[in-house]
Amino acid sequence: MRAKIYNAAVSCLDQLGYAETTFAKVQAKAGISRGAITHHFPTKQALVAATAMRLLDNAQTPIWNGGSTPPPVYELIMSSWANIVNSSGGRAIVEILVACRTDAALFGLLEQSLRDWDRSNLDLISGQYVSVTEDRDDTDLLWSIARTFLRGLLLHERFVSSPEYLTQMMDRFARMMESQLQVQPETGIQIEDVE
Repeated sequence: MRAKIYNAAVSCLDQLGYAETTFAKVQAKAGISRGAITHHFPTKQALVAATAMRLLDNAQTPIWNGGSTPPPVYELIMSSWANIVNSSGGRAIVEILVACRTDAALFGLLEQSLRDWDRSNLDLISGQYVSVTEDRDDTDLLWSIARTFLRGLLLHERFVSSPEYLTQMMDRFARMMESQLQVQPETGIQIEDVE
């Protein structure tokens, strides 16, 4: 039941935005009763917060398979864009993050979880990738910049004149990042030094 509710909430957030996502619309999309939703989630904010954490937990799964070598930075960023950020769930997360700016109740429910998730995500990346300066703080900063760019590009996407231009922007950004961030040598890939 929860999965059905989450999927309907993601779809509503993606298609309608946070302001227009209501219990009634989630209920209709899920094909369930209002009582089924309120049994699990007493408020819209509780539903959206739970949906956000489910989406972020799924996004936390590495793009590479558990035992295999992580992809080069260019591939990581391009794949993150195509498979995580520029998806129904990615658009839903951006809606939720924007809503946190003005919905104090939602922000209150998510603040600590988002901070914890951010730290966990940085730890995941820093376990596999390293800045060319080999400084952990710089690695974290670079990955935070990458995530911010990808989320911002999602917001900007509607204003881009063509899909080809968007692809060019992604390609250029990923190439810039690969000059600053690389797979850690001990993970099995040897990266040439970037000058």
